[in-house]
Amino acid sequence: MKHLLSAIPLLFFLASCGVASPSTPGSSSSELTIEAYPLSEAPQAESTQVPFSDTVAGDPLLEHADQRSRIFPVASCGQKVQMGFCITLGSDQLAAWEDYSNPASGLVIVSRNDEEIYRIPIGEASPIPALRGLWVYDDHWMLETVYVNNEQDGNEISSWAVGQITLDGELLNDRYGYDEAFGLQTIHGRPFYFYQEDGKIDANYDGVAINLGYDEIPHYNCCSASTLNPMIAQNMVAFFARQGSDWYYVEIGAFDQP
Repeated sequence: MKHLLSAIPLLFFLASCGVASPSTPGSSSSELTIEAYPLSEAPQAESTQVPFSDTVAGDPLLEHADQRSRIFPVASCGQKVQMGFCITLGSDQLAAWEDYSNPASGLVIVSRNDEEIYRIPIGEASPIPALRGLWVYDDHWMLETVYVNNEQDGNEISSWAVGQITLDGELLNDRYGYDEAFGLQTIHGRPFYFYQEDGKIDANYDGVAINLGYDEIPHYNCCSASTLNPMIAQNMVAFFARQGSDWYYVEIGAFDQP
């Protein structure tokens, strides 16, 4: 994904799942419900209004407002690891942080009980945060990072950002041949993420693919454009998506779970 910056930086499984039509609200499976609502136009950064189509009845934003408000606490590390995340896995303490001691070839490093267990290249330093999240479930850990290449033309910098997801030290992009993987979180305690393959974006929940068939899901945007990024909560994710020339507001979640 290409992100354009000005000279002043402005950026930013084993469950049963069904296949949902992007234009059909309320598609469901035994684990997740997928609700997609058509928009009359592309969503705009900083706008306080979602441009729902006239065919949409009521206000979909009210349906799961309580679920959307249940966000995750920030898993920061305080002073021990600057600009990183810390999380507990069983009795162990995991930490992840960025290392740009070589600005042209950065790394994200993961430690377990202060002992390094993993490192992954993240490319060049840029206004795009390369460390996106460190997650645990059962006895597993997962990591989302971004690999960045920068190109400068006059006072404009183009940053090419590719999402990467690692499970227990194995890069899932390589295992499954993803072009990109992003949006890692847990939903009701199980891992969820988006992935792009052959130009289409689908999702994976607890190891099972969910056929979404989108051409674009805005992500990795910052500042004013961050309003277009997926919004994650403990039991759901809300996001904008494009299929062809049509845009949708989509919510995927375990809405019937406490």
